[in-house]
Amino acid sequence: MDKQFLNEINSAYYRLELRQAEIVHALFHRFFELESGWYSGHYHKGDNGNWFRKFYPIPVIGVKGFCDIEIQFDKISVSTKLKRNTALAYSFEKFAGYEFEAYGVEDYLADFYHSGQTVQELKENVRACDEKEIGFSFVLPFDVEGKQIFEFVKLLRREGFYY
Repeated sequence: MDKQFLNEINSAYYRLELRQAEIVHALFHRFFELESGWYSGHYHKGDNGNWFRKFYPIPVIGVKGFCDIEIQFDKISVSTKLKRNTALAYSFEKFAGYEFEAYGVEDYLADFYHSGQTVQELKENVRACDEKEIGFSFVLPFDVEGKQIFEFVKLLRREGFYY
């Protein structure tokens, strides 16, 4: 294998590892219980609207009871969920500035909400489904500060999100 290619891969993964360490440090010794590991098999929607599986591992920080923080090469995703009835009653006003998706927990490829849709459409899609829980994936910039992630996780906790 090409040595330059391996150096590029190593550099990219080193960058992920640094972000993981910064985020763990920001959340550690607070009131959150953390688990951390490297996981592959994440699904993402491509530009054509189809789902595809990413085979390579990324670091994931589990904040026990509240969310998973997935550190990707270009962004950070925070996965969490709400009970179906809670999602139907929730206003989502506190998350107006955030990009997020909503999907099924049992059928995780069931797409209930994505950028460009309204909260009303989200609620109509949730109302029409049989899911007991609704999954959410919030997108944060890759270079978001650890303190901001800490505040975001506290917001999820206050608003009744769980994992």
